[in-house]
Amino acid sequence: MPWKVAPMSDIRFAFVHHILTGHRPVAEACRQFGISRKTGYKWLARYRQQPRQALVDRSRRPTRSPDRTPPRIEQAVLQVRDRYGWGAAKIHTVLADTVDELPSVRTVTRILRRHGRIRPPAEPRPADQRFQRSEPNQLWQIDFKGPLEVGRQRVIPLSLLDDHSRYLLALTPCHDVTTRTAWDVLWQVMGAVGMPEAVLADNAFGNNSKRRLGLSWFDARLVRCGIRPIHGRPYHPQTQGKVERFHGTLQRELWPRVRRDRLEHFAADLDAWRQSVYNTLRPHEALGQEPPILHWRPSKRQRPDVLPPPDYPADATLRKVFYPGLIHWRRCRIRVGQGLVGQCVRLEERDHDIAIYYAWKEIRSLAVDHLDRYTVN
Repeated sequence: MPWKVAPMSDIRFAFVHHILTGHRPVAEACRQFGISRKTGYKWLARYRQQPRQALVDRSRRPTRSPDRTPPRIEQAVLQVRDRYGWGAAKIHTVLADTVDELPSVRTVTRILRRHGRIRPPAEPRPADQRFQRSEPNQLWQIDFKGPLEVGRQRVIPLSLLDDHSRYLLALTPCHDVTTRTAWDVLWQVMGAVGMPEAVLADNAFGNNSKRRLGLSWFDARLVRCGIRPIHGRPYHPQTQGKVERFHGTLQRELWPRVRRDRLEHFAADLDAWRQSVYNTLRPHEALGQEPPILHWRPSKRQRPDVLPPPDYPADATLRKVFYPGLIHWRRCRIRVGQGLVGQCVRLEERDHDIAIYYAWKEIRSLAVDHLDRYTVN
């Protein structure tokens, strides 16, 4: 049977009892309990002052803290936290110009933790490999956010983000996740701020055929505008890391506050937060704690009024794409993508292969020796 260790307060009470009730000398009681006379007289004096609470350890916290952060500064920190849901670094950046004697970022973190606004830090995760384009409008990232119920309707917000500046170009509530809906939003944004050099999206915007050959309907329209389509590999959302990270920001900072009673209110709150908070006020760590608007500018590439057709040389060898995304060439059927059905592609014969182009973009390159009269997948 294991030994039972009595609480320290019970041992101290037994020591006092030996002296006050048993009338034992203090020196003898101290030797019996293995403590010094100084400690024995201390606990005896405390018991005589407060018999009920004297034998319990007192807090070692100082009775006064002259260097503690003033209550007005703590209140300012908590107000910014409660309004925007930001972390210590962003709160420190926003309050630096308006609050005198603002403490360090570490102290702001302690204020948030002391008032229960943040949890203790978790174990650090391994750092992800990061990339960033050197200029704005070199790359835009686009993706749908998970559905919400707004006014008894299923709403899926569509996000469009500039890779270099993190400038939020669009945050539009949609009723479906089709590429046509995404293209309508992208077309309107390009009409307002110009066109990017490339657009990064997940594979839902790409070719959904079994072998994912050729171009999708969405990619074909980008190519006709002179925009390079880029897709991350399947099951790897880190490629679209910036827009995925932005969706986490939506989840933490906007969704708890946005109105969901009517679609008009929801759309107005999204647009107001995008323009007055995220783009112009919210500091971004990757931008040196500056808002995105300081690092973004409209594109010099103006969008055409109508979508231009694919441009080919006058002497080009063309083939029309028929369903389900095939062309005929020399008694062969070659797959070029279902998104090009009804369009024409250009064929270019080289020494040992044939290249297939849609507008300026090469879709496929096939060895001539491997062609037969069946479909080339």
